[in-house]
Amino acid sequence: MKQLLTLISLMALFVLLQSGGCNDVKELEYKGIENTRLQSLGLNNTSIRIDLKYFNPNKFGIDVKETNLNIYLNDKFIAVADQPEKTQIPKKSDFIFPVTAHFDPIKVVGMAFKSLLSGKSKVGLHGTAKLGKGGVYIRVPVDIEEQVSLLSN
Repeated sequence: MKQLLTLISLMALFVLLQSGGCNDVKELEYKGIENTRLQSLGLNNTSIRIDLKYFNPNKFGIDVKETNLNIYLNDKFIAVADQPEKTQIPKKSDFIFPVTAHFDPIKVVGMAFKSLLSGKSKVGLHGTAKLGKGGVYIRVPVDIEEQVSLLSN
């Protein structure tokens, strides 16, 4: 019984020491929207890929397992976005995080057409991303708004 109590105490101490190292975690730095481009155009489903540029200031890499983002065009909801694949973020470097927005073009055709003609449009991404390493993931908020040209590339 005493050995079990000692083992539990050592394990608790180990967990406390390990969690103390997590205090050095820095937030990813948003750099901007790198590209927006039309991936597919259809009557029932259209998709736009949005490349988000970030910098990871941490001394370790991070994995993005899933995202849950709502996309807004000039403050009007147009789509729900997903990430095409699990993304690995390298340590201390810039990286591109791709998301793909799928939407029904008939529902947003008037608003999108007006936005395309105006040159620049306000794109907003709001929701969460699941970040982690080694099987431990946490949800972090995503709140981005930027003026972009929907006709680039």
